[in-house]
Amino acid sequence: MKTMMSILLSLVATMSLQAIGETVSDETLKDEIRRFLRPVECVEMIRGQPRRPPVLTEKISFDGDTNRLARILVEVAQTNNAWYSEMAMRELVKYGTAEQLPFLYSCVTNPAIGDLAVKTVLRIEGITSNSVSSAQRYFALTNVPDSVDRSRTSICADLITLSGLDGVDASWRSNAMEVAAHFIAAPDCNAYWLDRLLLERDASYQHSKRRLANLRNSVAYATQWDFIYNYVTNAINELVAYPEANLPD
Repeated sequence: MKTMMSILLSLVATMSLQAIGETVSDETLKDEIRRFLRPVECVEMIRGQPRRPPVLTEKISFDGDTNRLARILVEVAQTNNAWYSEMAMRELVKYGTAEQLPFLYSCVTNPAIGDLAVKTVLRIEGITSNSVSSAQRYFALTNVPDSVDRSRTSICADLITLSGLDGVDASWRSNAMEVAAHFIAAPDCNAYWLDRLLLERDASYQHSKRRLANLRNSVAYATQWDFIYNYVTNAINELVAYPEANLPD
């Protein structure tokens, strides 16, 4: 009897919690999201050791409506507070849905959050004419902070990886690879990561003039890190030894 009573009480408690979660107003949910995004939450430590990163949907009155959550994250992202704007965009990378695509498209040329907008678009859409155009517009920016270098490289890697998936329209794949190639050819590109990725996906790239040109363009950037510089210069020396004039395009 006690066991049955315990079960009933547990069910009542669960239903009550669900009811509370479903009746939380947008403003209350927004406040909960802001509390989650506070700097103290993001860097919380336990006795000097980092714990598992907190998960937004485990900390708020989340009722399972992803569209509602993403809509409110967009509202938070549009605040004038740079911290909350960026942190909300980082959550949108995980929880954004197709309903937010117009907003995300409008953000791709924002130097502060454009990288997060493009990554969200690519996660939602995959390779399409719109997502490739978003990446191209973002790469065209010349005033992005140095702190997003790795994120820009990650976007290029996403273009290459997603282009190789089955079912991608051939023209979209071609456009994506063209945008990626243009980014890789830039002198401030981290050739180490992208070069290795292209070698895995395109056998014709290993001994090609385009690879040699990309590596040469990246030498100045590579001097910032010994292991990248060594990788780039060794690869250049191997290609030049073929000799260079005989390399295919």
